[in-house]
Amino acid sequence: MFPITCNAIGDIIAVVQLIRDIVVALDDARGAAEEYKQFTRVLSALGTVMGEVYDLAKASCNEILKQAVLEEVQLCCIDINNAHKSISGYGKLEKIAARSTRNTTRGVFLKLQWHLLRASDAAKYAQRFDDSHQRLNSFISLLGHQSTSHLLEEQQLQLRALQVQSRALRESTKKIGDVALSALGQVSSMSRQQIVEQTISRPFFAVPHDRRVASRVRRVADMIFDSLAPDTPRDRRDRFLSLLAPFFVAGAAFVVHNNVGLQWQATGLWSAICALVAQVLWLQSSTPMHPGFGLENGVLLIGLLGEEITVPSHFCSSYEYFHGFLCLFYSKIPGAVDFVPCKRYELYKAGTSWLVSEDNWTACMRPGICIEMGLLHIYYFQSDGPKCPYCDWEYSTRSESHEVVCTGCAKKFRQTRVNLELVRLAGVGAIASIFARLRGTDWRSAFSQINLPISTLTTSAQYLSYVDIDEALSFTRRCRRLHVVSQQTIYDYAPEQMQLVSQQVVDALIANQDIFSRSTLVYELFRARIWSTSDWNAEDTMYEKHLRAETSVYNAALEELERGTILGGTHKSAPFDQPMTVVQQLLAQMVSTLDAFIEQPSEEGVCQWEDIVKGHSGEYLSLDERNAFQELVTEHGTISQDFKTVFGFAGRSP
Repeated sequence: MFPITCNAIGDIIAVVQLIRDIVVALDDARGAAEEYKQFTRVLSALGTVMGEVYDLAKASCNEILKQAVLEEVQLCCIDINNAHKSISGYGKLEKIAARSTRNTTRGVFLKLQWHLLRASDAAKYAQRFDDSHQRLNSFISLLGHQSTSHLLEEQQLQLRALQVQSRALRESTKKIGDVALSALGQVSSMSRQQIVEQTISRPFFAVPHDRRVASRVRRVADMIFDSLAPDTPRDRRDRFLSLLAPFFVAGAAFVVHNNVGLQWQATGLWSAICALVAQVLWLQSSTPMHPGFGLENGVLLIGLLGEEITVPSHFCSSYEYFHGFLCLFYSKIPGAVDFVPCKRYELYKAGTSWLVSEDNWTACMRPGICIEMGLLHIYYFQSDGPKCPYCDWEYSTRSESHEVVCTGCAKKFRQTRVNLELVRLAGVGAIASIFARLRGTDWRSAFSQINLPISTLTTSAQYLSYVDIDEALSFTRRCRRLHVVSQQTIYDYAPEQMQLVSQQVVDALIANQDIFSRSTLVYELFRARIWSTSDWNAEDTMYEKHLRAETSVYNAALEELERGTILGGTHKSAPFDQPMTVVQQLLAQMVSTLDAFIEQPSEEGVCQWEDIVKGHSGEYLSLDERNAFQELVTEHGTISQDFKTVFGFAGRSP
C-alpha cells in the first residue's frame, strides 16, 4: 500500500480508495489519544473531498486547473506517507494491552512515549490535511463554476438550433399553405366538367412529362422532408409517396363528390376506384424480387476505374466472398482479367493508406464503410531505371517506398522496391506441377490456387503471366490508384530457405498421396520435375536460371524425403524399389542425365540426353504403362529442342 503515488488525474480515484482503506484501518484502534482521533476524522474528510474533486476534474477541459488539482493530490500523498511513518507504531499499543500484567509497566512507558513524541506529529499532519481539504474545496468551487458555464453554453447552442429549426418549419408550413391555397383557387375556378376530366386523366393516366399535380405533390413532399428529415434518400421518399397515393386519391374523390352535381358523382366515384386499382396494380408490378440494399446495409466500393459500387453486405462477410464478387464484376472488362482473379489489387479505406486485408477484414468491414481499390502493378526491376506505368516516362527513385509524381504526365502513384527470391518462386512452381499432374488441371490454374508469400508484399498467385499484355497495359493506364512493385531477383539463397522450400514441396507431395511407398513418392516427384521442365518457355530470358533453381529445389526435396520417416529413414542408392519397371528405369535415367547436363552444359551432354530413349521400348507394356511411356518420350523431345534453342548446341543429327 505504501508509499502512495499519483502521476495522473486517473490515479486520484485509486488514492481516494487507499485513503478510505487507511481510515477503516485506523478506526479499528480503541482508546486512542484525541490527536489520533482528530487525525482520522480529518483524513476521512479529505478522502471524501478528493473523490468529489476527481469527478469534476475528469469532466473538465481546463488543463491548468486539472494540473493544480493533481499537484495538490501529490502533496497529500507525500503527507500521508510521512504521517504513516510517524504514527504507524501506535498499533503496537493494543498488542501490549492484550499481554500479561508483567508487561503493563512497559506498555505504560510506551504509551507515554507515543503521547509525548508522536501526538504532536498527528496534530501537525491533521492540520496539514485540513489545509489541503480547504484548498480542494476551493478547486471544487472553480471546477463547478466552469462546469456550470459549459452546460449553459451547450443549452444556449441547443436553443439556437431549435429556433433555427422552428423558423424553417414555419417557413415550410407557410409555403405549403400557399401551395394548397393556390391549388384550391384553381379548383374553384374550374368547371365541373374540367374537374371530372382532370380527375380521370391525372396524375395516374397521364404521360410522365404532363403530371403537373404529381410534380406539385412531389415538391410539397420534398419541402416537408427537407424540413423534418433532410437526410432521407430519394428512394425512401418515392416509396413513402407511393404509399400515400391512395389517401390522396380518396381525398380528391371526396372533394369532387362534394363539389359536383348528382349526375357527376357516380363518374367521380368510378374515377377514384379506377385510380386506386391502377395504383394497386402499379405497386404489385413494381414489387422488387429481392430485398433492397443501400449504404446503410452495404459497403461503398470505389473501383479500379473510379466507379462507385454499392456492394450488398452478404458479399462482404469474408475476404474470399468479396474477392469472388470482384472477379464476377470485372470478368467482362478487357484487361481486368489479368489483375483481379490473381489478386493483383489492394483495398484501402477511402482517402487513406490504411490497407484492408484478409487479416483485419472482420475488424474493418462494417456497413456504410467506403473502401477503395488500387491496382498492384508488378514488374522486374530494369537496369535502365523505372518507368511511369501511365506514360512510360523514366523517373528516378532514391528510397524503397515513396509516392511518385510523374514529370511526364503529372499523375501520382506509389512505388515500392522488393527483393524476389528465385528459390521461393521455383518451389511454388514445383508445387504447382505436382498439383496439376495429380489433380488433372493445367499448370496455370494450379499455380493460381497457391497463395504462398514470395516477397514482403506479394504472393505466388500474383505472378501469373498476362493473358493479353496489350489489354493489361491499357487497363493499367486507366486505373485511378496504382501501386507499382518493382522487384529485383535474388539468385542466392541460404540453407534455411532451401530447407523451408523443400519441406513445402514434400508436404504438397504427401498431401496428395494415398499410398506412402518409396516408389510412389519418388515417381511423382521425378514425374513432376520432367513435366515442369518440358513446360518452361524456352524464349524466357531467365530460362537457364529458373532451370537451375528448380533443379536445386527438386534435389533438396528428394533429400528431405530420404531423411524423413516416410521412406524408412535410410538412404538408398537407387531411387526406386527393385526391380524397376520400364517407365521407372527411363524416368530415373532422365533425371540423372538432366542433373548432369544442368551441372555442366555441353554438346556431349545434349547427345547423352537424346540417346536416353533409344535403349527403351514400350512395345510390350500394358496400356497404362504404354501411355505413361509415350508421355515421357514426348516430354523428352520437348526438352531436347529447348536445350538446343537455349544453349545453342546442335545435338545428334537425325
